[in-house]
Amino acid sequence: MTAAPRGRSFIPTARQDVYCLQGRIWGYPGNCQFSTCDECMTTATGTLAYCGMNPIYAFRQQGGHLR
Repeated sequence: MTAAPRGRSFIPTARQDVYCLQGRIWGYPGNCQFSTCDECMTTATGTLAYCGMNPIYAFRQQGGHLR
């Protein structure tokens, strides 16, 4: 990774896989292409789907370690 030029700050891009659209047609973990819960919930509106945190991130928050 390279440093940002002087006078400019580096703003990391949002992760695109933090939240997953889940439900009968999506399975588990589901369609994990959402960076915010609101974005996922908007897509789920009017369907029988719901949103949850990608299990990879949920596991890390609980203090688990991936091998």
